[in-house]
Amino acid sequence: MRQSLNEIKNVIDKHEYTIDNIICHIMKKFNFRTICCQSGANNIKEDGYSLSEIIALMVMFPLMLLRTVNAFYKSQYEGITQMQKDVIYRLKNNENMPWRKLLYGVCKKFQQLVNPQGEIDSKSAFILDDTADIRTGRRIENISFVHDHVGGKSKKGSKLGFKKLVLGYHDGKNILPLDFSIHSEKKLKGKKRKEQYKKKCVKNSNGDKRRKECTEQKNTNGLAIASQGILMLK
Repeated sequence: MRQSLNEIKNVIDKHEYTIDNIICHIMKKFNFRTICCQSGANNIKEDGYSLSEIIALMVMFPLMLLRTVNAFYKSQYEGITQMQKDVIYRLKNNENMPWRKLLYGVCKKFQQLVNPQGEIDSKSAFILDDTADIRTGRRIENISFVHDHVGGKSKKGSKLGFKKLVLGYHDGKNILPLDFSIHSEKKLKGKKRKEQYKKKCVKNSNGDKRRKECTEQKNTNGLAIASQGILMLK
């Protein structure tokens, strides 16, 4: 996430928008409830807050310059909802949540809105980019030492975290984040590795597939998600 989103804040202040109105307008424009249904995401929620309500709140976090769920519930914005943080954590930890299909659905809807004729620009291309996702806490599941090649000399080197591989689609004007995968590199050893968190996942669930991806080579998985991306945009 970017360190500063002041340019977004300036637009909101200038036009006297409210964050919740912006998000609600966008979700209505995208027909987000239908996207949730088509992705199968609605099947994991039987009662309580709807999936679209939970995700709408999560989408607001970056616009509030907040990085985590915990940061939201310690901020001045806490009063905008009666939703408890456990509701969000349960969704984030649900191994059956089809995040990948949901993201593809949003990207496909965006293309339909900005390019209803389905024209393919001569400059369109898929872009694969990897970046270090630095974390704290060596007990995080599958966390490893990764090489960070970005930043000044003092910031480069091996750090605790993951490598995030992102698939983007450039349509000639916009870049859409179609997909991503998280990868480990140099695993922790001995006692530190044994202390890492481990969760039992249902075999072949979305969470289980993500876990397996973590140990795959980035170039191998990059080709796989690029192929899937081509199919999903058709």
